[in-house]
Amino acid sequence: MKKIIFTLLFSTLVFSSPSYADWTKVSETVTGQVSYVDFDRIRKHDGYVHYWQLTNYLKPTKYGDLSAKLYYQGDCKAFRYRILTASFYTNSMGTGTISEEAQGSVSWDYPRPSSALETILNSVCSH
Repeated sequence: MKKIIFTLLFSTLVFSSPSYADWTKVSETVTGQVSYVDFDRIRKHDGYVHYWQLTNYLKPTKYGDLSAKLYYQGDCKAFRYRILTASFYTNSMGTGTISEEAQGSVSWDYPRPSSALETILNSVCSH
């Protein structure tokens, strides 16, 4: 009976967790970095697209982070992006303690060909 209750409780926690619910895997690099986008939260405003990206790192960064959530502004016509805000987390999937929060850049960047950022921006712009 305890085993059934534990299995039911574990399944409920894992499959209903809000931190995993809205993220769709979009890119994985050869180094094992996996990026997700929350397609339900994409917003288009004044010709720009705003979206959330979650990145998991295979190994902790030099700061001990295992994931990051970044809020982007994309320009699909010029195919460029800029980060508006970033939060870094001690656990994967944007969980655990926030180790740092940072404001993004005012300057635009262009994704390198065949990069994870190019794949993500393509996915967001075509959504």
